Amino acid sequence: MEKNLYMDVNKNWFKDKINTFLENDQSNKMIRLDGSYIFEPNVLVGIVSGDDPIYIKYKEIIGDFHLTPSEAYEWYCKKQNKENSTQELSVIAYILPINQRTKDENFTYSKEMPSERWAHTRLFGEQANMKLQTYLVEQLAKLEIDAFAPALDNNLFKINRTIWASNWSHRHSCFAAGLGTFGLSDGFINPRGKAMRCGSIIINLKLPSDAKNRASDPYEYCNYCGDCIIRCPVNAISFENRHDKIVCSKHVMGTIPYIQKNYGINIYACGLCQVAVSCSDGIPKK
Repeated sequence: MEKNLYMDVNKNWFKDKINTFLENDQSNKMIRLDGSYIFEPNVLVGIVSGDDPIYIKYKEIIGDFHLTPSEAYEWYCKKQNKENSTQELSVIAYILPINQRTKDENFTYSKEMPSERWAHTRLFGEQANMKLQTYLVEQLAKLEIDAFAPALDNNLFKINRTIWASNWSHRHSCFAAGLGTFGLSDGFINPRGKAMRCGSIIINLKLPSDAKNRASDPYEYCNYCGDCIIRCPVNAISFENRHDKIVCSKHVMGTIPYIQKNYGINIYACGLCQVAVSCSDGIPKK
């Protein structure tokens, strides 16, 4: 297919595809509860070039194990026995805003444990997010555009549980694509609010980059109000040390028995620092 036939594939194409998926696919419904949306069909999408130098910086900031788009795509090509060409790569990153009712419930339910809707969002919402990435890859394949979702391949995607960091970070691709910045809690603050899930895929098509929208300070949108510090039930967030992932992860993993007993699903969750804080629904004022 000639490149000029790709002209319709742009940021709006991805927004439309994702919003339509969220509106119509049953995976984005609270099927076991009230049938409402898990994620609101009001997404944000950003694009960054696959050779953007920030991915090299991530190897210093996150760890040498973090993959560049080229490394991930080269692995994919080798696995698929495809010709390896990484010159035209782009990363598509997106934000999925969590339903307002879910945010409200997670605030009022408890100061220590997540609400039922929040736990369902953590389990079934992430399943919907994974299905969405597969859907985007399939839609692009119909246009003969090669695409790859690194986080969906269990042979490639790994989580370093010593420091609780993965070798492909959706949030860091969102930052690279100018969609927002980080906060004290490591949550990703953006115009739709910190209460969200996010995703990213790699496509073999050069698209205009949104790197110009990227903040120079990775914490630029955080107003250091301290709301998340107050909301955290285990003091895992502080002005001095920001987010202690180890303390946080112990609490989050410790919620599994509670969720199993009270909600009948097998998942961990928390999210208390994402609701009833100044950045829950958007970028806070300073």
